[in-house]
Amino acid sequence: MKKLLAAISLLLLSVFTSACSQSGEVSGKPRIYTSFYAIYDFASEIAGDKADIYNIVPTGTEPHDWEPTVQDMAKLNNADVLFYNGLGMEHWIDKVQGSLSGSGTKFVQLSDGVEVNEDAGDPHIWLDPSNVKIMCGNIYETLCEIDPDNKALYEANYNNYIVQLSSLDQTYRDAIEKLPENNRSIVVSHEAYSYLCDAYGLNQVPIDGISADSEPSPEKMMELINFIKDNNIKYIFYEELVSQKTAQTLADETGAQLLPLNPFEGLTEEEIAKGDNYISVMLKNLENIKTALK
Repeated sequence: MKKLLAAISLLLLSVFTSACSQSGEVSGKPRIYTSFYAIYDFASEIAGDKADIYNIVPTGTEPHDWEPTVQDMAKLNNADVLFYNGLGMEHWIDKVQGSLSGSGTKFVQLSDGVEVNEDAGDPHIWLDPSNVKIMCGNIYETLCEIDPDNKALYEANYNNYIVQLSSLDQTYRDAIEKLPENNRSIVVSHEAYSYLCDAYGLNQVPIDGISADSEPSPEKMMELINFIKDNNIKYIFYEELVSQKTAQTLADETGAQLLPLNPFEGLTEEEIAKGDNYISVMLKNLENIKTALK
């Protein structure tokens, strides 16, 4: 009996130690959770190795329709901070905040301070690097608040990333300025690129709405086919995390080709393994935009 009790005690200790390690309690670092991959990437850039950062949306998952599980809620109960975008991107956020009231978890909406295009109803503010600067400012201020001992490192990381974002923005402006002014329309898989287009003088023609989970009506499909033919559109942009079926149908009907355009809502395992991040993905997007519009 004593041996059985000892074995059970060791098992419970092992489980407890594992759980503590996974939640970041052993490290003593701030426990940061993020609502989807773009937020995770930005938080990682500012925090470096001074915080334990976890993204709650599984790798390779399109986040618009994702729902937190009971296990996710338990993890968030132990979080110091949850960084989220807001503007309707996380439809579950009010429910989670209500469930975790009194837990001590700090909820920080990163879109605070961003000039929002209310008419567009588009939450994808991070596709404009200028907005990412504001989002990262909110991350930086929060990290300094909860972990003032590492403020100098957070500040250095923040300032370095701001330089990278400014360089990215200028690279976009220089490249798009060289493109023909009468050929600035891009046909995209869903209505996620209003901030990107507004920043750089492009025009998005979306196949689907804000959330890429619906199919256009026959009338909409005919409208798109006519637009592509009438405007000599050579490429249709698709996203890797959503079905390419409709984009492929349009390509088949019009003779256009498919090109990826990543809204940076999430990355695949392969992309993460390659070290892809916001800067590298946005630069790839720019190359594909140049190919489509040249």
